[in-house]
Amino acid sequence: MSDPQNDPNALPIPMGVRVDTGAPCPPLTQADVDRILAGRATVPPATAALARVQSVTALGPDGSVADRNNLCQTGWAVLFASDADPAIKAQLQPLLDLRQRQVAKRAIPGRKPLFRIFEGTDPAIGGVLLNPDGTPQTAQQWTQQHGASLTAAVVPSIIPYYVLIVGSPERIPFSFQFDLRAQWLVGRLYFDDIADYGRYAAHVIAQETDPANPSAPPLPPQPANAAVWITSNQGDVATTMLANAVSGDFQATDGIAQAPLGQDWGFAADFSLRADATKARLLDILNGTRGAASILFTGSHGAETSPPVTDADVAYQRNTQGALITQSWIPNQPAAAADLFEAADIPAQNILPGMMVFLFACFSAGCPAIDSYSTNPDGSPIMIAKAPLISKLAQALLANGALAVIGHVDRAFKYGFVDTSGTSQVQMLRTPLELLMQGNRAGLAADAFSTTWGAIEGLLHNANPAPVANAALRMHIASDDARNYTVLGDPAVRLRVAPAN
Repeated sequence: MSDPQNDPNALPIPMGVRVDTGAPCPPLTQADVDRILAGRATVPPATAALARVQSVTALGPDGSVADRNNLCQTGWAVLFASDADPAIKAQLQPLLDLRQRQVAKRAIPGRKPLFRIFEGTDPAIGGVLLNPDGTPQTAQQWTQQHGASLTAAVVPSIIPYYVLIVGSPERIPFSFQFDLRAQWLVGRLYFDDIADYGRYAAHVIAQETDPANPSAPPLPPQPANAAVWITSNQGDVATTMLANAVSGDFQATDGIAQAPLGQDWGFAADFSLRADATKARLLDILNGTRGAASILFTGSHGAETSPPVTDADVAYQRNTQGALITQSWIPNQPAAAADLFEAADIPAQNILPGMMVFLFACFSAGCPAIDSYSTNPDGSPIMIAKAPLISKLAQALLANGALAVIGHVDRAFKYGFVDTSGTSQVQMLRTPLELLMQGNRAGLAADAFSTTWGAIEGLLHNANPAPVANAALRMHIASDDARNYTVLGDPAVRLRVAPAN
Protein backbone atom coordinates (compact mmCIF):
# COMPACT_ATOMS: atom_id res chain seq x y z
CA MET A 1 0.00 0.00 0.00
CA SER A 2 2.85 2.40 0.63
CA ASP A 3 6.18 3.32 -0.91
CA PRO A 4 9.37 3.49 1.17
CA GLN A 5 9.94 7.07 2.33
CA ASN A 6 7.21 8.08 -0.14
CA ASP A 7 9.83 8.06 -2.93
CA PRO A 8 7.99 8.97 -6.16
CA ASN A 9 10.27 6.60 -8.08
CA ALA A 10 9.65 3.61 -5.82
CA LEU A 11 7.40 0.77 -6.89
CA PRO A 12 4.11 0.53 -4.97
CA ILE A 13 3.66 -1.86 -2.05
CA PRO A 14 0.19 -3.36 -1.48
CA MET A 15 -1.30 -3.29 2.01
CA GLY A 16 -1.58 -6.98 2.80
CA VAL A 17 0.05 -9.71 4.86
CA ARG A 18 0.53 -13.41 4.04
CA VAL A 19 -0.84 -14.98 7.17
CA ASP A 20 1.16 -18.21 6.85
CA THR A 21 4.56 -16.48 6.72
CA GLY A 22 3.82 -13.07 8.21
CA ALA A 23 5.50 -11.45 5.24
CA PRO A 24 4.02 -8.12 4.13
CA CYS A 25 3.19 -7.99 0.44
CA PRO A 26 6.41 -7.10 -1.40
CA PRO A 27 6.70 -4.14 -3.77
CA LEU A 28 6.05 -4.79 -7.42
CA THR A 29 9.05 -5.84 -9.48
CA GLN A 30 10.27 -4.32 -12.71
CA ALA A 31 8.96 -7.41 -14.50
CA ASP A 32 5.52 -6.68 -13.01
CA VAL A 33 5.80 -3.08 -14.19
CA ASP A 34 6.68 -4.08 -17.74
CA ARG A 35 3.84 -6.61 -17.90
CA ILE A 36 1.23 -4.23 -16.47
CA LEU A 37 2.16 -1.38 -18.79
CA ALA A 38 2.28 -3.67 -21.82
CA GLY A 39 -1.14 -5.04 -20.94
CA ARG A 40 -2.66 -1.61 -20.38
CA ALA A 41 -1.33 -0.39 -23.73
CA THR A 42 -3.60 -2.89 -25.51
CA VAL A 43 -6.70 -2.27 -23.37
CA PRO A 44 -8.97 0.72 -24.02
CA PRO A 45 -9.58 3.06 -21.08
CA ALA A 46 -12.50 2.48 -18.75
CA THR A 47 -15.11 4.06 -21.00
CA ALA A 48 -17.77 4.56 -18.32
CA ALA A 49 -15.34 6.22 -15.89
CA LEU A 50 -13.83 8.30 -18.69
CA ALA A 51 -17.25 9.43 -19.91
CA ARG A 52 -18.06 10.59 -16.40
CA VAL A 53 -15.09 12.95 -16.15
CA GLN A 54 -15.40 14.19 -19.75
CA SER A 55 -19.08 15.07 -19.36
CA VAL A 56 -19.89 18.67 -18.53
CA THR A 57 -22.58 17.48 -16.11
CA ALA A 58 -20.46 14.63 -14.68
CA LEU A 59 -23.28 12.30 -15.76
CA GLY A 60 -25.08 10.50 -12.95
CA PRO A 61 -28.88 10.91 -13.16
CA ASP A 62 -30.62 12.99 -15.79
CA GLY A 63 -32.48 16.25 -15.16
CA SER A 64 -35.53 14.50 -13.73
CA VAL A 65 -33.61 14.00 -10.46
CA ALA A 66 -33.25 17.11 -8.30
CA ASP A 67 -32.39 15.24 -5.09
CA ARG A 68 -30.18 12.17 -5.42
CA ASN A 69 -31.25 11.00 -1.95
CA ASN A 70 -34.95 10.98 -2.89
CA LEU A 71 -35.99 7.49 -3.97
CA CYS A 72 -39.21 8.86 -5.43
CA GLN A 73 -37.04 10.67 -7.99
CA THR A 74 -34.12 8.28 -8.37
CA GLY A 75 -35.93 4.98 -8.20
CA TRP A 76 -34.52 1.71 -6.90
CA ALA A 77 -33.84 -1.61 -8.59
CA VAL A 78 -32.67 -5.07 -7.69
CA LEU A 79 -30.64 -7.06 -10.22
CA PHE A 80 -30.40 -10.85 -10.05
CA ALA A 81 -28.52 -13.29 -12.21
CA SER A 82 -30.92 -14.76 -14.76
CA ASP A 83 -30.61 -18.18 -13.09
CA ALA A 84 -30.77 -17.00 -9.47
CA ASP A 85 -32.17 -19.29 -6.80
CA PRO A 86 -35.79 -18.16 -6.15
CA ALA A 87 -35.20 -18.77 -2.44
CA ILE A 88 -32.90 -15.74 -2.34
CA LYS A 89 -35.60 -13.43 -3.66
CA ALA A 90 -38.05 -14.92 -1.18
CA GLN A 91 -35.71 -14.03 1.70
CA LEU A 92 -35.33 -10.46 0.39
CA GLN A 93 -39.02 -9.97 -0.47
CA PRO A 94 -39.86 -7.86 2.61
CA LEU A 95 -37.07 -5.42 1.66
CA LEU A 96 -38.19 -5.36 -1.97
CA ASP A 97 -41.75 -4.64 -0.86
CA LEU A 98 -40.57 -1.80 1.39
CA ARG A 99 -38.50 -0.21 -1.38
CA GLN A 100 -41.43 -0.45 -3.78
CA ARG A 101 -43.69 1.36 -1.32
CA GLN A 102 -41.05 4.02 -0.66
CA VAL A 103 -40.41 4.65 -4.36
CA ALA A 104 -44.14 4.81 -5.16
CA LYS A 105 -45.01 7.09 -2.24
CA ARG A 106 -45.23 10.13 -4.51
CA ALA A 107 -45.57 8.41 -7.86
CA ILE A 108 -46.79 10.65 -10.70
CA PRO A 109 -49.80 9.22 -12.55
CA GLY A 110 -48.95 8.14 -16.07
CA ARG A 111 -45.21 7.92 -15.40
CA LYS A 112 -43.29 4.65 -15.60
CA PRO A 113 -42.65 3.06 -12.21
CA LEU A 114 -39.22 3.75 -10.80
CA PHE A 115 -39.09 0.45 -8.94
CA ARG A 116 -37.72 -2.43 -11.01
CA ILE A 117 -36.85 -6.08 -10.47
CA PHE A 118 -34.49 -7.42 -13.13
CA GLU A 119 -34.59 -11.20 -13.13
CA GLY A 120 -34.94 -14.21 -15.40
CA THR A 121 -34.35 -14.21 -19.15
CA ASP A 122 -37.17 -11.99 -20.44
CA PRO A 123 -35.40 -9.26 -22.50
CA ALA A 124 -37.63 -6.56 -20.97
CA ILE A 125 -36.92 -7.37 -17.32
CA GLY A 126 -34.04 -9.84 -17.58
CA GLY A 127 -31.28 -10.29 -15.08
CA VAL A 128 -27.64 -10.80 -15.98
CA LEU A 129 -27.65 -13.44 -18.71
CA LEU A 130 -24.96 -15.86 -19.78
CA ASN A 131 -23.38 -15.33 -23.20
CA PRO A 132 -23.24 -18.25 -25.67
CA ASP A 133 -19.69 -19.00 -24.50
CA GLY A 134 -20.88 -19.33 -20.88
CA THR A 135 -19.45 -16.05 -19.63
CA PRO A 136 -21.74 -13.58 -17.82
CA GLN A 137 -22.92 -10.49 -19.63
CA THR A 138 -20.82 -7.37 -19.16
CA ALA A 139 -22.38 -4.21 -17.75
CA GLN A 140 -22.26 -2.70 -21.23
CA GLN A 141 -24.13 -5.66 -22.73
CA TRP A 142 -26.74 -5.65 -19.97
CA THR A 143 -27.42 -1.91 -20.02
CA GLN A 144 -27.67 -1.91 -23.82
CA GLN A 145 -30.14 -4.79 -23.62
CA HIS A 146 -32.36 -2.53 -21.52
CA GLY A 147 -31.93 0.59 -23.66
CA ALA A 148 -29.41 2.39 -21.46
CA SER A 149 -25.78 3.44 -21.91
CA LEU A 150 -22.70 3.45 -19.72
CA THR A 151 -21.65 6.76 -21.27
CA ALA A 152 -24.88 8.76 -20.93
CA ALA A 153 -26.83 10.20 -18.01
CA VAL A 154 -28.98 7.73 -16.10
CA VAL A 155 -32.70 7.76 -16.92
CA PRO A 156 -34.37 6.32 -13.79
CA SER A 157 -37.46 5.15 -15.69
CA ILE A 158 -35.19 2.83 -17.74
CA ILE A 159 -32.78 1.64 -15.07
CA PRO A 160 -33.28 3.28 -11.66
CA TYR A 161 -30.32 5.16 -10.20
CA TYR A 162 -29.94 2.90 -7.13
CA VAL A 163 -29.17 -0.70 -8.09
CA LEU A 164 -28.75 -3.59 -5.66
CA ILE A 165 -26.87 -6.46 -7.32
CA VAL A 166 -27.68 -9.82 -5.74
CA GLY A 167 -25.31 -12.65 -6.58
CA SER A 168 -21.81 -14.02 -6.36
CA PRO A 169 -18.88 -12.37 -8.17
CA GLU A 170 -18.48 -15.65 -10.03
CA ARG A 171 -21.92 -15.18 -11.62
CA ILE A 172 -22.05 -11.34 -11.74
CA PRO A 173 -18.37 -10.34 -11.95
CA PHE A 174 -16.73 -7.57 -9.98
CA SER A 175 -16.02 -5.87 -13.32
CA PHE A 176 -19.79 -5.68 -13.96
CA GLN A 177 -20.30 -3.87 -10.67
CA PHE A 178 -17.36 -1.51 -11.26
CA ASP A 179 -18.52 -0.48 -14.73
CA LEU A 180 -22.13 0.00 -13.67
CA ARG A 181 -21.02 2.00 -10.63
CA ALA A 182 -19.34 4.61 -12.86
CA GLN A 183 -22.83 6.04 -13.54
CA TRP A 184 -25.25 4.33 -11.16
CA LEU A 185 -25.18 3.99 -7.37
CA VAL A 186 -24.56 0.29 -6.86
CA GLY A 187 -24.29 -2.14 -3.97
CA ARG A 188 -24.06 -5.91 -3.82
CA LEU A 189 -25.40 -8.63 -1.57
CA TYR A 190 -24.04 -12.15 -1.58
CA PHE A 191 -24.18 -14.58 1.32
CA ASP A 192 -23.06 -18.18 1.65
CA ASP A 193 -26.10 -18.85 3.86
CA ILE A 194 -29.39 -18.02 2.10
CA ALA A 195 -31.02 -17.23 5.44
CA ASP A 196 -28.61 -14.31 5.85
CA TYR A 197 -30.46 -12.46 3.07
CA GLY A 198 -33.54 -12.49 5.27
CA ARG A 199 -31.55 -11.42 8.32
CA TYR A 200 -30.07 -8.51 6.40
CA ALA A 201 -33.48 -7.45 5.06
CA ALA A 202 -34.89 -7.45 8.60
CA HIS A 203 -32.05 -5.22 9.87
CA VAL A 204 -32.64 -2.68 7.10
CA ILE A 205 -36.42 -2.66 7.57
CA ALA A 206 -35.99 -2.05 11.30
CA GLN A 207 -34.14 1.18 10.54
CA GLU A 208 -36.62 2.65 8.04
CA THR A 209 -40.07 4.18 8.01
CA ASP A 210 -42.63 2.25 6.01
CA PRO A 211 -45.12 4.45 4.06
CA ALA A 212 -47.73 1.74 4.61
CA ASN A 213 -47.47 2.15 8.38
CA PRO A 214 -45.79 5.49 9.15
CA SER A 215 -46.98 5.48 12.75
CA ALA A 216 -44.99 2.34 13.55
CA PRO A 217 -41.65 3.65 14.80
CA PRO A 218 -38.45 1.93 13.68
CA LEU A 219 -35.72 1.13 16.16
CA PRO A 220 -34.42 4.08 18.20
CA PRO A 221 -31.75 6.05 16.32
CA GLN A 222 -28.09 5.59 17.05
CA PRO A 223 -26.11 8.36 18.73
CA ALA A 224 -24.01 10.51 16.41
CA ASN A 225 -20.75 8.75 17.21
CA ALA A 226 -17.99 7.43 14.97
CA ALA A 227 -15.29 4.92 15.89
CA VAL A 228 -11.87 4.91 14.21
CA TRP A 229 -9.57 1.88 14.55
CA ILE A 230 -6.15 2.11 12.83
CA THR A 231 -3.10 -0.10 13.36
CA SER A 232 0.57 0.86 13.13
CA ASN A 233 2.53 -2.38 13.41
CA GLN A 234 6.04 -1.98 14.75
CA GLY A 235 8.61 -1.73 11.96
CA ASP A 236 5.96 -1.85 9.21
CA VAL A 237 6.16 0.99 6.67
CA ALA A 238 2.63 0.63 5.29
CA THR A 239 0.62 0.81 8.49
CA THR A 240 2.91 3.49 9.93
CA MET A 241 2.25 5.71 6.91
CA LEU A 242 -1.47 4.99 7.13
CA ALA A 243 -1.72 5.77 10.84
CA ASN A 244 0.29 8.97 10.55
CA ALA A 245 -1.61 10.33 7.57
CA VAL A 246 -5.17 9.27 8.30
CA SER A 247 -5.32 9.61 12.07
CA GLY A 248 -3.54 12.96 11.84
CA ASP A 249 -6.15 14.24 9.42
CA PHE A 250 -9.13 12.70 11.23
CA GLN A 251 -7.96 14.19 14.54
CA ALA A 252 -6.93 17.52 12.91
CA THR A 253 -3.59 17.36 14.73
CA ASP A 254 -1.57 19.29 12.13
CA GLY A 255 -2.87 22.73 13.02
CA ILE A 256 -4.58 23.23 9.66
CA ALA A 257 -7.97 24.92 9.78
CA GLN A 258 -9.93 21.67 9.55
CA ALA A 259 -12.23 20.27 12.18
CA PRO A 260 -11.81 16.75 13.52
CA LEU A 261 -13.72 14.04 11.70
CA GLY A 262 -17.47 14.59 11.98
CA GLN A 263 -17.37 17.65 14.20
CA ASP A 264 -19.04 19.85 11.58
CA TRP A 265 -21.92 17.38 11.40
CA GLY A 266 -22.45 16.93 15.11
CA PHE A 267 -20.53 13.65 15.37
CA ALA A 268 -18.05 12.74 18.07
CA ALA A 269 -15.20 10.40 17.14
CA ASP A 270 -13.61 7.79 19.39
CA PHE A 271 -10.09 6.81 18.29
CA SER A 272 -8.41 3.44 18.82
CA LEU A 273 -4.98 3.96 17.30
CA ARG A 274 -1.70 2.06 17.19
CA ALA A 275 -1.37 0.24 20.53
CA ASP A 276 -5.12 0.50 21.09
CA ALA A 277 -6.03 -1.08 17.73
CA THR A 278 -6.43 -4.53 19.22
CA LYS A 279 -8.81 -7.37 18.51
CA ALA A 280 -10.50 -6.88 21.86
CA ARG A 281 -10.99 -3.16 21.24
CA LEU A 282 -12.59 -3.77 17.84
CA LEU A 283 -14.97 -6.28 19.38
CA ASP A 284 -15.88 -3.73 22.06
CA ILE A 285 -16.67 -1.19 19.34
CA LEU A 286 -18.90 -3.60 17.45
CA ASN A 287 -20.93 -4.81 20.41
CA GLY A 288 -21.25 -1.38 22.02
CA THR A 289 -19.19 -2.12 25.12
CA ARG A 290 -17.09 0.92 24.32
CA GLY A 291 -20.16 3.06 23.63
CA ALA A 292 -22.58 3.05 20.73
CA ALA A 293 -21.20 4.08 17.34
CA SER A 294 -23.12 4.47 14.10
CA ILE A 295 -20.01 4.63 11.88
CA LEU A 296 -16.87 2.50 12.07
CA PHE A 297 -13.70 3.11 10.05
CA THR A 298 -10.86 0.59 10.21
CA GLY A 299 -7.42 0.94 8.62
CA SER A 300 -5.02 -1.99 8.64
CA HIS A 301 -3.39 -4.71 6.63
CA GLY A 302 -5.76 -7.28 5.15
CA ALA A 303 -5.05 -10.98 5.44
CA GLU A 304 -3.95 -12.91 2.36
CA THR A 305 -3.65 -16.69 2.34
CA SER A 306 -1.54 -18.89 0.11
CA PRO A 307 -3.24 -20.00 -3.13
CA PRO A 308 -5.39 -23.00 -2.18
CA VAL A 309 -4.46 -26.51 -3.24
CA THR A 310 -6.68 -28.80 -1.17
CA ASP A 311 -10.33 -28.48 -0.17
CA ALA A 312 -9.14 -27.60 3.32
CA ASP A 313 -7.09 -24.74 1.83
CA VAL A 314 -10.16 -23.46 -0.02
CA ALA A 315 -12.19 -23.47 3.20
CA TYR A 316 -9.41 -21.74 5.12
CA GLN A 317 -9.05 -19.05 2.48
CA ARG A 318 -12.80 -18.54 2.40
CA ASN A 319 -12.79 -17.76 6.12
CA THR A 320 -9.56 -15.78 6.30
CA GLN A 321 -8.98 -13.77 3.10
CA GLY A 322 -9.67 -10.11 3.88
CA ALA A 323 -9.66 -10.52 7.65
CA LEU A 324 -8.14 -7.55 9.48
CA ILE A 325 -4.58 -7.78 10.81
CA THR A 326 -4.56 -6.32 14.32
CA GLN A 327 -1.93 -4.35 16.21
CA SER A 328 -0.52 -7.47 17.89
CA TRP A 329 0.92 -8.83 14.62
CA ILE A 330 4.70 -8.56 14.31
CA PRO A 331 6.07 -8.22 10.76
CA ASN A 332 7.58 -11.38 9.28
CA GLN A 333 6.00 -13.61 11.89
CA PRO A 334 3.02 -15.78 10.93
CA ALA A 335 -0.28 -14.20 11.92
CA ALA A 336 -1.83 -16.14 14.80
CA ALA A 337 -5.55 -16.20 15.57
CA ALA A 338 -5.01 -13.39 18.07
CA ASP A 339 -3.59 -11.24 15.26
CA LEU A 340 -6.65 -11.62 13.02
CA PHE A 341 -10.16 -10.21 13.25
CA GLU A 342 -12.28 -12.63 11.21
CA ALA A 343 -15.93 -13.35 10.54
CA ALA A 344 -15.90 -15.93 13.34
CA ASP A 345 -15.02 -13.15 15.79
CA ILE A 346 -18.30 -11.31 15.21
CA PRO A 347 -20.30 -11.79 18.40
CA ALA A 348 -23.09 -14.34 18.33
CA GLN A 349 -25.55 -11.61 19.28
CA ASN A 350 -26.12 -8.85 16.75
CA ILE A 351 -23.62 -6.03 16.56
CA LEU A 352 -24.88 -2.50 17.03
CA PRO A 353 -27.88 -2.22 14.69
CA GLY A 354 -27.82 0.36 11.94
CA MET A 355 -24.03 0.74 11.74
CA MET A 356 -22.13 1.76 8.59
CA VAL A 357 -18.67 0.19 8.28
CA PHE A 358 -15.70 1.24 6.13
CA LEU A 359 -12.89 -1.36 6.06
CA PHE A 360 -9.69 0.03 4.51
CA ALA A 361 -7.57 -3.07 3.88
CA CYS A 362 -6.63 -5.48 1.12
CA PHE A 363 -9.46 -7.86 0.16
CA SER A 364 -11.80 -6.33 2.77
CA ALA A 365 -14.71 -6.46 0.28
CA GLY A 366 -13.58 -9.26 -1.99
CA CYS A 367 -10.86 -11.12 -3.82
CA PRO A 368 -10.43 -11.90 -7.54
CA ALA A 369 -9.43 -15.35 -8.68
CA ILE A 370 -6.33 -14.17 -10.59
CA ASP A 371 -3.50 -11.97 -9.32
CA SER A 372 -3.95 -8.53 -10.88
CA TYR A 373 -0.35 -7.39 -10.53
CA SER A 374 2.04 -10.33 -10.83
CA THR A 375 2.52 -13.39 -13.05
CA ASN A 376 4.53 -16.58 -12.95
CA PRO A 377 8.07 -16.38 -14.43
CA ASP A 378 6.75 -17.74 -17.74
CA GLY A 379 4.11 -15.02 -17.91
CA SER A 380 1.18 -17.28 -17.04
CA PRO A 381 -1.43 -15.96 -14.58
CA ILE A 382 -1.17 -16.63 -10.87
CA MET A 383 -4.36 -18.06 -9.38
CA ILE A 384 -4.85 -16.65 -5.90
CA ALA A 385 -8.32 -18.14 -5.30
CA LYS A 386 -10.34 -20.98 -6.75
CA ALA A 387 -13.06 -18.46 -7.64
CA PRO A 388 -13.66 -14.77 -6.90
CA LEU A 389 -14.77 -14.23 -3.30
CA ILE A 390 -16.85 -11.83 -1.23
CA SER A 391 -15.18 -11.17 2.12
CA LYS A 392 -16.51 -13.48 4.82
CA LEU A 393 -15.94 -10.73 7.41
CA ALA A 394 -18.05 -8.26 5.43
CA GLN A 395 -20.78 -10.90 5.05
CA ALA A 396 -20.81 -11.47 8.81
CA LEU A 397 -21.07 -7.74 9.53
CA LEU A 398 -24.06 -7.40 7.17
CA ALA A 399 -25.81 -10.49 8.51
CA ASN A 400 -25.45 -9.27 12.09
CA GLY A 401 -26.65 -5.68 11.99
CA ALA A 402 -24.52 -3.50 9.68
CA LEU A 403 -26.47 -1.67 6.98
CA ALA A 404 -23.56 -1.39 4.54
CA VAL A 405 -19.86 -2.19 4.32
CA ILE A 406 -17.54 -0.14 2.14
CA GLY A 407 -14.43 -2.14 1.42
CA HIS A 408 -11.83 -2.94 -1.20
CA VAL A 409 -11.75 -5.66 -3.81
CA ASP A 410 -8.24 -6.94 -4.50
CA ARG A 411 -5.06 -5.48 -2.98
CA ALA A 412 -5.28 -1.93 -1.66
CA PHE A 413 -2.54 0.66 -2.10
CA LYS A 414 -1.75 3.98 -0.46
CA TYR A 415 -3.58 5.91 -3.14
CA GLY A 416 -6.59 6.16 -0.88
CA PHE A 417 -4.80 8.90 1.04
CA VAL A 418 -1.81 9.98 -1.11
CA ASP A 419 -1.89 10.66 -4.85
CA THR A 420 0.70 9.44 -7.34
CA SER A 421 2.88 12.52 -6.84
CA GLY A 422 2.94 12.08 -3.06
CA THR A 423 0.38 14.81 -2.30
CA SER A 424 -1.86 14.04 0.66
CA GLN A 425 -5.46 13.27 -0.29
CA VAL A 426 -6.92 11.87 2.91
CA GLN A 427 -10.21 13.46 1.85
CA MET A 428 -10.71 10.42 -0.39
CA LEU A 429 -11.27 8.32 2.75
CA ARG A 430 -12.80 11.09 4.84
CA THR A 431 -15.39 12.29 2.33
CA PRO A 432 -17.54 9.11 2.23
CA LEU A 433 -17.64 9.07 6.03
CA GLU A 434 -18.77 12.67 6.28
CA LEU A 435 -21.31 12.21 3.51
CA LEU A 436 -22.79 9.36 5.54
CA MET A 437 -22.83 11.61 8.62
CA GLN A 438 -24.79 14.20 6.64
CA GLY A 439 -27.52 11.62 6.01
CA ASN A 440 -26.64 10.64 2.47
CA ARG A 441 -27.37 7.13 1.27
CA ALA A 442 -24.45 4.66 1.19
CA GLY A 443 -24.24 4.50 -2.61
CA LEU A 444 -24.12 8.28 -2.87
CA ALA A 445 -21.46 8.53 -0.16
CA ALA A 446 -19.26 6.00 -1.99
CA ASP A 447 -19.76 7.78 -5.32
CA ALA A 448 -16.71 9.90 -4.45
CA PHE A 449 -14.54 6.92 -5.44
CA SER A 450 -16.11 6.85 -8.90
CA THR A 451 -15.33 10.55 -9.31
CA THR A 452 -11.67 9.89 -8.47
CA TRP A 453 -11.56 6.89 -10.79
CA GLY A 454 -12.91 8.98 -13.65
CA ALA A 455 -10.47 11.81 -12.98
CA ILE A 456 -7.48 9.48 -13.12
CA GLU A 457 -8.74 7.81 -16.29
CA GLY A 458 -9.12 11.28 -17.79
CA LEU A 459 -5.50 12.14 -16.99
CA LEU A 460 -4.28 8.86 -18.46
CA HIS A 461 -6.33 9.42 -21.62
CA ASN A 462 -5.66 13.11 -22.18
CA ALA A 463 -2.15 13.77 -20.90
CA ASN A 464 1.21 12.10 -20.45
CA PRO A 465 2.10 11.26 -16.86
CA ALA A 466 4.84 13.24 -15.15
CA PRO A 467 8.32 12.35 -16.45
CA VAL A 468 9.46 10.33 -13.42
CA ALA A 469 10.20 6.64 -13.26
CA ASN A 470 7.11 4.43 -13.11
CA ALA A 471 4.72 7.40 -13.24
CA ALA A 472 2.43 5.68 -15.75
CA LEU A 473 2.37 2.52 -13.66
CA ARG A 474 1.48 4.46 -10.52
CA MET A 475 -1.40 6.17 -12.29
CA HIS A 476 -2.76 2.87 -13.64
CA ILE A 477 -2.63 1.31 -10.19
CA ALA A 478 -4.20 4.43 -8.63
CA SER A 479 -7.02 4.13 -11.17
CA ASP A 480 -7.57 0.46 -10.26
CA ASP A 481 -7.36 1.35 -6.57
CA ALA A 482 -10.15 3.94 -6.81
CA ARG A 483 -12.26 1.65 -8.99
CA ASN A 484 -12.03 -1.24 -6.54
CA TYR A 485 -13.78 0.44 -3.59
CA THR A 486 -17.09 -1.36 -3.30
CA VAL A 487 -20.38 -1.08 -1.43
CA LEU A 488 -21.67 -4.33 0.01
CA GLY A 489 -25.31 -4.02 1.03
CA ASP A 490 -28.21 -1.98 -0.27
CA PRO A 491 -26.84 1.29 -1.73
CA ALA A 492 -30.01 3.10 -0.60
CA VAL A 493 -29.47 2.60 3.15
CA ARG A 494 -28.69 5.64 5.25
CA LEU A 495 -27.85 6.38 8.87
CA ARG A 496 -30.49 7.15 11.47
CA VAL A 497 -28.82 9.10 14.23
CA ALA A 498 -30.12 11.12 17.14
CA PRO A 499 -30.05 14.90 16.59
CA ALA A 500 -26.92 16.61 17.85
CA ASN A 501 -27.29 18.42 21.18
